Amino acid sequence: MKTQLARQGYVLNDTAGVWLRTDYEGIAYSDGDEIEQHIAEIIQNAEDRSVLSSELRAHCTDWPTTYHLSSQRSNLLRPFSADLQGNILEIGAGCGAMTRFLGESGAQVLALEGSLRRATIAQSRILDLSNVTIVADRFEHFHIDQRFDVITLIGVLEYAGMFSTHQDPAWDMLRKIHALLKPHGKLIIAIENQLGLKYFAGAPEDHLGQAMYGIEGRYRKGEPQTFGRQHLQYLLQRAGFDHTRFLLPFPDYKLPVCILTEEGLHRTDFDAAELICQTITKDAQLPTSTHFSQERVWPVLHQNGLLHDLTNSFLIVASNDPPVATESRVLGHYYSTDRSPPFCKETLFVHHDENQIRVKRHAIAANGCTSFSGDEFSFTLSAESPYIRGRTLYREFLDIITQPGWRIDTVRSFFSHYLNVISDIAHAEGHAFDVSSPASILPGDFLDAIPTNIVMTEQGQAIFVDREWSALAGVPADYLLFRAIISLLGSVSVFSPPENPAHATRGGFLLAIMKDLGFTPSENELCEFLRRESSLSIFASGVANRCYTTWQPEADLPGYSSPSLQARLEQTEAAKAFAEELAFVRMAENNHLLSRLQAMGDAKTYAEKLAIERLDEIEHLTRKLEAIQTSRGFRILTKMKLLPQNQDKSNV
Repeated sequence: MKTQLARQGYVLNDTAGVWLRTDYEGIAYSDGDEIEQHIAEIIQNAEDRSVLSSELRAHCTDWPTTYHLSSQRSNLLRPFSADLQGNILEIGAGCGAMTRFLGESGAQVLALEGSLRRATIAQSRILDLSNVTIVADRFEHFHIDQRFDVITLIGVLEYAGMFSTHQDPAWDMLRKIHALLKPHGKLIIAIENQLGLKYFAGAPEDHLGQAMYGIEGRYRKGEPQTFGRQHLQYLLQRAGFDHTRFLLPFPDYKLPVCILTEEGLHRTDFDAAELICQTITKDAQLPTSTHFSQERVWPVLHQNGLLHDLTNSFLIVASNDPPVATESRVLGHYYSTDRSPPFCKETLFVHHDENQIRVKRHAIAANGCTSFSGDEFSFTLSAESPYIRGRTLYREFLDIITQPGWRIDTVRSFFSHYLNVISDIAHAEGHAFDVSSPASILPGDFLDAIPTNIVMTEQGQAIFVDREWSALAGVPADYLLFRAIISLLGSVSVFSPPENPAHATRGGFLLAIMKDLGFTPSENELCEFLRRESSLSIFASGVANRCYTTWQPEADLPGYSSPSLQARLEQTEAAKAFAEELAFVRMAENNHLLSRLQAMGDAKTYAEKLAIERLDEIEHLTRKLEAIQTSRGFRILTKMKLLPQNQDKSNV
């Protein structure tokens, strides 16, 4: 492979450890300088760089580190482990998460990455694998005289339009890939669904960060673009692929937990929706609040045959060969890989010739174990069991808390029923259990007897499935109830508003249920519950920082904003607006009154002035009249000769 690269003008850069052309400068694609430098330092300083490395998983503290370092990334390709042989071309290696998995498969891998820095990080991730070669180049410029057994295109096809000038860049990329495959080769594609259900629920478009962007078809030239199933199938057929097989990864292709096959969707005796619903809250990119409950919608889509069209992501196998018979027997894959390597497992749901479905489990790691015991907990892997048709208590719980105005007494009745079911199972197995006593101890393997693991058959029988974790000292009833409630709070994406807002927080919800059932825990008991949860998490994950310091009693229920707080905010805003409006009215009234008072003052002043003037006039007229009257009287007396004519008038 390296000889062919040299013939095409590629040289090995000793510093970066990658092959490239001497004039290559890379593409402008990055998660950010600080983020990628941080990823590079984590990998360089790690002693264990394998896919299942607990050391790397300990650094998964946010979305970028989880995306690049989580062992769950590789779940996407695990269904094709048998096909990962011969020569493999990975287009878009990124920081090497999938490259590492392909390298560990033992095949000869050529990983192509456009970003020189990312190619260097990928080389660091596979440093101890001599069967992997990293090339830094743009796909449209990449040439090699070799054909491949498998080509992977994981999260890359949507970017075709950013780095190609072709009128139909996605089709052009697929056409070129088809030419690079051997006659019986396979192309494996992973890409978001433009019409995925979570985008209808309000999740932003993954590449552009805007809600409804893909659904409304607002993509423009030069932007990343995703596609729906029909259009993808059309592009693949037009590119020369005779057969396409769509698998559905959940919650999506980035960190898949469950992968369903086409056969699994068509089986009426296989509940694919149950598996889907239990993966929703594992989507690290899902908004905290969505427009509706996806857990209620997926079963409806399943009943109407729409899972294929509204799945969040696609995992596609395209080739010129039809699928082999063994592929059609697998209905679904379920992976548990966010664990310590010995406990990582794959669960297969397989259809047998006798028209039965079997559940098969096996350890993934080379050092995987079927049983292991620690100081406080133990692990047991059950290899095979029959598939139980029925409905889990988890789904029953969903029906209650997704009804607007749900009541806490209805929820209490559910948990009372749950405890009675546990009691029936325990008694059937010969164990005594008193549901009314918090101190009653269940056997250790009831540690995982939570509602998601209790299946109610159509005949009303309760079946406890997936018993793998066990508490060596037994399981107290109050701790099991605490675990059951907390596990359900972590398994539901959206709660509807309750009748009583006091039950809309985690603490209000949990304590109301436990108190009503006679299991009121003290603060010390809650701390002990958290300690046990932390110990179990550390034991199972192999990561020391997986501990719980609080159960977040003040936090709102998942997907739900406290109506009391919202109401207060709305009331405050309304009161503020009303007060402002009232203030303006009062100001106008005051101005009017002031104007009137001013006018009245002016009128009073004028009236007083006028009154004074009138008084002065009256006084003047009065004196004048008196003078006239006096003068007239004097003349009369004179004429009557009552006074001498020379008499002084002032004495009259």
